[in-house]
Amino acid sequence: MALSWLPINLGYKERELLDHFIYTASSTLAIFEPDENKFMSLLVRLALLDSSPSSMAVLQSALALSMFHRHGLQADVFRFKARALHALVTSCTPCVESLTVVQHIAANMILCHLEMLGMPNAVSLWFCHLSEAKRLIDNAGIDSQYLQREFSGLLGWVEYHVVMSRFSIRHWYINEEPIKGIKNSVPVDQGTCQSRKVKDVSYCSHEILRYLYFMFEMIRQPTDLLYHNDEYESSLRCLESRITNIVPLAPEGISDTMSGLSTAWVATIELFKLASLIYLTRASRNFSGTSPQIDAMVERAYLRLDDLEAFNPAFPLLIIGCEARTDERRMRILEHIERAIKTSSLRSLQGLPNILQQIWVQDDLAVNYELDYLNRLDAVITSYRIMPSFV
Repeated sequence: MALSWLPINLGYKERELLDHFIYTASSTLAIFEPDENKFMSLLVRLALLDSSPSSMAVLQSALALSMFHRHGLQADVFRFKARALHALVTSCTPCVESLTVVQHIAANMILCHLEMLGMPNAVSLWFCHLSEAKRLIDNAGIDSQYLQREFSGLLGWVEYHVVMSRFSIRHWYINEEPIKGIKNSVPVDQGTCQSRKVKDVSYCSHEILRYLYFMFEMIRQPTDLLYHNDEYESSLRCLESRITNIVPLAPEGISDTMSGLSTAWVATIELFKLASLIYLTRASRNFSGTSPQIDAMVERAYLRLDDLEAFNPAFPLLIIGCEARTDERRMRILEHIERAIKTSSLRSLQGLPNILQQIWVQDDLAVNYELDYLNRLDAVITSYRIMPSFV
């Protein structure tokens, strides 16, 4: 439905871009929510709340994203982005109100997605904005009940990206020196934003995301002294059991007339669950050989994908695609990715076929020996100058 009234004055161009953001550009936002329309209503409300700098930050971020999505890299994209950053700085005061903090979080996340679309940068600015959003959550001291009641979807959005960034950080690095700082998330005085610390996920996130976060944090390299430790093995089996026992359920509050949302959400959780178990089995033992158990999970994943019109999250598509050993399965996963690209402009999806094809080439060349699973992912993901995201 078109907005019939705005609390602020917008020119024709800005109004047109705002409409585009609401109707179309929002498809570029990786949202881990069953009802994306409800979430978009929240973002629009934060952007149009009033004429304060914090509201302007959300609005200008949305306009920048909309402009890039609609017209590509134009001067106006940088202009709207600069206005958003200026508004964020202007609205920073010693005593920032809770709602202002929430608007700062929303603006940073929209800017994060703007960078994910393919803005030209020498560093991973999408992670910088994500880190800032998470820092605001951790340091704001906002009453948790207030957040849970009003803005839990926004916090869950941030934490979904935080969780998936742990996968990127595990497998991406430029040279030997930053590895320790980035992979252990240790804050350093001089370094990039990739070194900022991010805390555990909270109650706002689905349990599959919490287990994914634990998995990315706990899996050790074969060279680690604790790799063969009995306690480590027990922890892996416990985590595997917890993920296996997740029961994908229809979301609460979804009416019978929106049954399609429920079906898609259940399938999404199931695909994340299967991808998590495949990655845990492979990465925890650095194992790339054939496995009837994994083959069965892969086939279940393909059946779930076939049930969906489009499936956009990049991480499950990557992990499932890595298991494609035949031309038939490779064509099937590429078809699913092609369908996803038609509904989303995220760079993570655009680059996914290339990543998978590099992995398949390694598989095809590995005659009479088994590839190192972790090193294979490291080699392909590290080949990117900018740390890729897999949301």
